[in-house]
Amino acid sequence: MTNAPIYDAAKARITALVSGADPLTPVPATPGWSVKDVVAHLAGGLRDFADGRFDGVESGEWGERQVRDRRDNTLQDAFAEWDENLVRAAELFDTPMGPVLVSEVVAHEHDLRSALGVPGDRGGVEVRAALVRPLQQLDRRLRENDVPALRISLEHGDRVLGHGEPAGTLRTTSFELLRAIGGRRSADQIKALDWDGDPDVWISSLALSGRHRAEPFEE
Repeated sequence: MTNAPIYDAAKARITALVSGADPLTPVPATPGWSVKDVVAHLAGGLRDFADGRFDGVESGEWGERQVRDRRDNTLQDAFAEWDENLVRAAELFDTPMGPVLVSEVVAHEHDLRSALGVPGDRGGVEVRAALVRPLQQLDRRLRENDVPALRISLEHGDRVLGHGEPAGTLRTTSFELLRAIGGRRSADQIKALDWDGDPDVWISSLALSGRHRAEPFEE
């Protein structure tokens, strides 16, 4: 599957999932945000992707700004804007930005599923597609910072990230890896995964969002 169909399918699942939910339901995976806020972020984020506006990404202010600016909007407003911005961003799906958009929407789908107690498919092509860009980022981070290479063993095969022979192995599922490097797991949770080697060698590199979750998060 290419990026656009994967994104569209995730958007459709999110729409069906939250349409009957209380928009103000807290989403523990994204502390301080409600169901409505997550959808507003997806809508606003897509506009920022289309406009090439990425100020505040490193600090976390990027998403907070989108939510704050739309705080008074309804869930219906958020979905209407999402539809509009999807048209605006359509050309991005066939560029290197496409996997970024897929990773974003799939991660937030599972945030919402966790909040609403409706688990989805954690082993399908969508989750694997959502890992494409994060794994590229992790590989580059290990190389640029001279961190020893790491073998990651997932249910569909192994991959070595970084330069040279791997100094350790992390065995986990695609879903757990997506959540771990996406800021949905604490450092202790990540260290408790199935490792060969000292996880402290790689733990800081695995925080692609800049930081691990402060408290454990189970879903």
